[in-house]
Amino acid sequence: MATICLVNGVYPPDVFGGAENYVHRTARALQKRGHDVSVLTTTSEVSRRSLRIQKEIFDGVPVYRFYPLNTSHRTDGTGENVVMKALWHQFDTINPHAKRVVAKFLDSQQPDIVHSNNFMGITASAGKAIAEADVRYVHTLHDYSLICPKSNLLRELTAPDDELQICNSPPVPCQMYSKAKDRMIGKPDVVIGPSQHVIDEHRKHGFFSDVSTACIPHGVHELANSVPDSAEDSVLFVGKHLRAKGLDTLFEAAKTTPEVDFHICGTGPYDGRSKKVESEVANVTYHGYVSDERLQSFRREVAAAIVPSIWMENSPLTIYESFAQGLPVIGADIGGIPELVSEHRGGLFAPEDETDLSNSISDLVFESDLERLRENAYEWARNHTMEDHIEDLLDCYRL
Repeated sequence: MATICLVNGVYPPDVFGGAENYVHRTARALQKRGHDVSVLTTTSEVSRRSLRIQKEIFDGVPVYRFYPLNTSHRTDGTGENVVMKALWHQFDTINPHAKRVVAKFLDSQQPDIVHSNNFMGITASAGKAIAEADVRYVHTLHDYSLICPKSNLLRELTAPDDELQICNSPPVPCQMYSKAKDRMIGKPDVVIGPSQHVIDEHRKHGFFSDVSTACIPHGVHELANSVPDSAEDSVLFVGKHLRAKGLDTLFEAAKTTPEVDFHICGTGPYDGRSKKVESEVANVTYHGYVSDERLQSFRREVAAAIVPSIWMENSPLTIYESFAQGLPVIGADIGGIPELVSEHRGGLFAPEDETDLSNSISDLVFESDLERLRENAYEWARNHTMEDHIEDLLDCYRL
């Protein structure tokens, strides 16, 4: 049995993205294997007491929380203007208070392995504290937050005509940000990427050139008992409603594919656009937030899930969740998406190409062997369970 500490900027019930749910599932799965697991994270409570570590139990997992001195907690945002955002990110990168708290915690707890995840929100300098401790240091890349303050490597305000573009040539402030992060995270013993793409992109930007890496897909959390027998002439989008998710491409494809119903689930800054499209396009239904139970029902009723992202997604959990229900996926050919999606389990289309997406949807819904696609998607999920993921993690932990 090993003593394992998982580190993440925030942790349930605070949730900022998929990394938090991943860390919790991993903690529970490692506990089931008999390991002594804890989580080091932050609290949004601002008080003299919260500047020091406070222990609690969350869903059976020992969780140690503290408030890292900054202008705000990550769940509250990084400020309303560019200056406040820059100040927040500077504190988050070098935060001496947070580094000191992390170092003191590791010294008192003496874990065998520290598995860090997203440093944003706790401090990148926590990585240096881990590297300086007598522990096995493993880090997982969930996004591009070590490279990009927005975590997604997209340019918008600085791009021509206010278009979203992949940031291949970061401006000087972002280059300085990236170099500072690289200095502060120390040198892990091994770096894990759920996709090879996220590993390659970090190396392209100067990270981890002399560090061992491992591409380990996330594990499927809940596997359906069977594959659906039939499907409606409909498709499903599930995700946070952001411009970068490619919803405009999806809506344009819906207009030219009237014989297919489009179900849109999720909330976010872009949901006003979703509501407007629903009122104008007859085959689009916007459901907003739906329960996990309803999502599972949707995934067993429709013909395919659509992942139309503009940004270079790492390894979207919505694809795992779709495959787990035997649901094929049509995804944008960008980032880590094509490492999961193929013609055997759905299909790929050119990012931001609504015509290509419309054709892909029509081909899958009306021309493909849906039974075969469903079986292939489900088989992939069966071969990539959370148990398989933990086995691969333990190899990286050297246990």
